Amino acid sequence: MPDLLRTIRLILFTAWAVIMTALTYVLGAPALKVLRRRLGRAGYWALTTAIAASLVALGGTLLGVAFYSLSVLVGVFEEFEEIGLSFTVSAFFALLINALLSAGAFALWVYSVGPRWSQTVTEFLQTTLKPVFELNPHLQIGYQDLMGQLPSVALILWMISIYVAVLLEGRLLMGKDTAAPVQTWPAMRPQLAALRLPDFCVWIFIVSLLGAFGEFELKVLQSLSINVLNVCIVLFFFQGIAVVAKFFESLRLGMVWQVLFMTIVVLQLFLFVSVLGLLDFWLGFRARIQKRAGEFKREA
Repeated sequence: MPDLLRTIRLILFTAWAVIMTALTYVLGAPALKVLRRRLGRAGYWALTTAIAASLVALGGTLLGVAFYSLSVLVGVFEEFEEIGLSFTVSAFFALLINALLSAGAFALWVYSVGPRWSQTVTEFLQTTLKPVFELNPHLQIGYQDLMGQLPSVALILWMISIYVAVLLEGRLLMGKDTAAPVQTWPAMRPQLAALRLPDFCVWIFIVSLLGAFGEFELKVLQSLSINVLNVCIVLFFFQGIAVVAKFFESLRLGMVWQVLFMTIVVLQLFLFVSVLGLLDFWLGFRARIQKRAGEFKREA
């Protein structure tokens, strides 16, 4: 009976990984992370490779590629996590390796398609964004500018996928039939609340900001700056979320209220949270919140 339940869970997680990758991409990552833990290295790579190949064979080439890129991202991240590296280091190397592999695959695709590759990407963007134009006909989008920002869009999706996978993994794992000894791996989720980017990220942000809004003859330089700026804003958002979570913890809010308020913050106050994360470099909000909470306890 336990083996049957374990098999059913694996099937459900596999279905979740495929369906959520198709619908949202990033929400497929938590299920993949659980599959990696339960199946081990060999089982995980065999399963994800077979699923991606099956999707491509059935005509879902785009879904197959998206699913396998996410599988590689999560699988590589788990390899670094398993050897005991921190969340930041594991995420950095996983993103780097995935970016290099994706760049190589994209270069091969461009070589096989030929000069039509730009037109093919533009047509894909037009098809994808058609529902958006139907909802808001007055919206103006420059496809060439948008195509120039696709690298940062892909990187941001991968970053969010890793973050969400670590955040939700503990709630999805049931039982202790994991293939690797979990106690030897670092506690990743608590590291999200203590996330603090290296100080040089601020200088990268400043340089990219100047490059994005400056007047340059080389459009490539401006496009590169915009991509880096997009990534920096999301990184500061992650640090800002850690500040907000610490604030909610100091208020002793219940889990339901925390989820509700965090959803509102993420959906409505994205830029505000990013600015909060940037200011945290100088103001140290979490240390101040902890100090204030300690003083409140002593007074009570």
